[in-house]
Amino acid sequence: METISPDSTGFVPHVTRASTLYVDRLDAGRRLAARLADEAWPNTVVIALSHGGVEVAAEVARELRAPLDMLVVRKIRYPGAPERVLGAVAPGYATYVHSDADLSHRRLAIATADARDELEHVEHKLHGGRPAVDVRGRDVLLVDDGITTGARMATATRWARTQRARRIVVAVPIASVEGAELLRAEADHFICLHELRSLGAVGIWYEEFEPLTDDDVLQLLDQADRERAVAAQREHRFHLPHRSHL
Repeated sequence: METISPDSTGFVPHVTRASTLYVDRLDAGRRLAARLADEAWPNTVVIALSHGGVEVAAEVARELRAPLDMLVVRKIRYPGAPERVLGAVAPGYATYVHSDADLSHRRLAIATADARDELEHVEHKLHGGRPAVDVRGRDVLLVDDGITTGARMATATRWARTQRARRIVVAVPIASVEGAELLRAEADHFICLHELRSLGAVGIWYEEFEPLTDDDVLQLLDQADRERAVAAQREHRFHLPHRSHL
């Protein structure tokens, strides 16, 4: 494995496919947060792209003291071969389709509609009781636990542009070289700790890579809201003017 990103925190030599880079998503999130802490992020909102990505993004949002939310993005899968990804869809009809998708317009439309049905189901569960964070005029930091093809993240960048975000930054712990090249063209800025020529599945680079449920995501989002509220109260009390008693 070779880490070649110019944004990487370091070179990791002689690592085999059996080796891992991160203990778990919390570890990856803390390392990514440390990389991002060196830059100023005023008026930023952190948006995760997957259930597992929320764990990574929560650590980033905590470090940057930024709002946290999840964008539901679903892959468009090839009919009869679900492991083959044709593209992805996001809310508001943001869509990305690979240029080499060899399907008729009708079959591609059906596959896209299937992805949207799945998206709407999850979207209702996650945002039915809590409004999505408004990204208009703000810097949007899109975070996931890893990038393989880049289809979902490319769709997310297009969604952010339709929402009139001021700047779109993609930040991930790990990515394939192909996915990274795609995102450098789609986003305003791309940050990745490790880019791999032979990525395989993202999960093999984590010692622990347990799936998260919708309830897990809601708990993480609620916890992030509570932490920001407490931090805001502390900052408000710190800046209260001192009143002397005569």
